[in-house]
Amino acid sequence: MTQKLYLDHSYDTVFEANVESTRPAQPGVSAIVLDRTLFYPESGGQLSDRGTLGGGDVIDVQENGDVVEHLVKGEVSTVAPLRGAVDWPLRFDHMQQHTGQHILSRAFIKTDKLDTVGFHMGDETCTIDLDGPSPDAAAIARAEDLSNQIINENRPIDIKTMPIEQVDMSELRRKVPEGVTMARIVTVRDFDVIPCCGTHVKSTGELGMIKVLKTEKVRNFHRIHFKVGVRAFADYRDKHAVLQELSQRLTTAPLDVNAKVERLVEDSRAADKRLKNLVQRLAATEAQRLLSESAGARVIVHREADAALARALATEMQKAPGTVALISADDGSVVCVSSHELGIDLATPASALARELGGSGGGKGGFAQIKLSPEKVSTFVERMKSEVRSRFA
Repeated sequence: MTQKLYLDHSYDTVFEANVESTRPAQPGVSAIVLDRTLFYPESGGQLSDRGTLGGGDVIDVQENGDVVEHLVKGEVSTVAPLRGAVDWPLRFDHMQQHTGQHILSRAFIKTDKLDTVGFHMGDETCTIDLDGPSPDAAAIARAEDLSNQIINENRPIDIKTMPIEQVDMSELRRKVPEGVTMARIVTVRDFDVIPCCGTHVKSTGELGMIKVLKTEKVRNFHRIHFKVGVRAFADYRDKHAVLQELSQRLTTAPLDVNAKVERLVEDSRAADKRLKNLVQRLAATEAQRLLSESAGARVIVHREADAALARALATEMQKAPGTVALISADDGSVVCVSSHELGIDLATPASALARELGGSGGGKGGFAQIKLSPEKVSTFVERMKSEVRSRFA
């Protein structure tokens, strides 16, 4: 049985312990059991601690019943007593995220009667799964505002371990697990009471802030992504830098960026529509010119700088009776078309040749779109022209 020092000493980071057992877990990694430990094992949605133990790096900590096993990478001295050191910035981050989850979960209950049915702490963000109607932006704002109000009030967080018989079950947000005889109760003063074996801060003010990032539907639940404390501030700082950069580039106030982007998107859509119409008109005119200059030849080869114009031109050429056209562009794309009444299968030979030349593409019947490296286009066109002429013959 491992004495779990982290339950009552979450702010301590250095300890000494004796080795109970050790075994090889994987090449270069040992699994070590101590008589006591400050390292928190992965449990209850919370990530495990990291740090050093006996000169090696603790890369994971897992709990197996009453035993805590440390996965340690590198050479480990097992001479008693063994010294361990917990990575404090990571430990404190986990304390912030887990305590923040307690507050946010209670806030959703108080503001919109939405119960938390799942919690996961990730390296970047944390999530809770809510049961009930999908929370809209107003519901998110209500829960955020209440959570940050509790943080600003700097309420004490009390942690007590007591016999199950002494627990007031009516106060608990979540039931005590079956079979537990000694319950560890975490209380945010006059706000939330829940059984929990995670590591937590001493008062809500240490959380700094809570920020919900996004929501998504996952099966029958609504998943809330959020960050707390240092993570939330770093997220704000990074996003604020992006907003400032956009504000300067768009020459508008930061809070007007969205409206400016909307106008730019509308202008871009209108410009795209005008450009498409102009390309179609140019393609129709260019097709007539190529047909009139073909002097009776019905295998027409042409190259355009722009890929969009090349595709539109090929479509126009396909409308002309008795015509086969191989239209390429500077980006290495080639469109192969034949008039419908000819019944020529261009897609099969074009796809095979493209693969032979290291390209890709496909199509059906008298239409094929091919993508090649630009230096292979001439070879492709010449070989396809020979293939088509042999079929005309």
